[in-house]
Amino acid sequence: MTWLLPGTEQAQGPLERRFCRGCAPTGPVADLACVRCGDGPLVAGDLAAGDLAAGDAWAATMLQAWMTSTGWLLDGPVCPDCIGGPAR
Repeated sequence: MTWLLPGTEQAQGPLERRFCRGCAPTGPVADLACVRCGDGPLVAGDLAAGDLAAGDAWAATMLQAWMTSTGWLLDGPVCPDCIGGPAR
């Protein structure tokens, strides 16, 4: 499972990490899911605690930077695997 964690000052977006079940981050967790297939990373820490619906600009900017850099379409959102393919 891919996790997105808050980046460092040097990072332009979230840090992408993988954890086993026993080492997964604790605390707030959110799901970033593709509207077509339902797949996507889990979001942890301050990124998950940010209230995107209320306009948390920092969290939204970090997540949008990651999505754009990995090929997601923000309108949806739609993951790279589903872009151009039929809806599942």
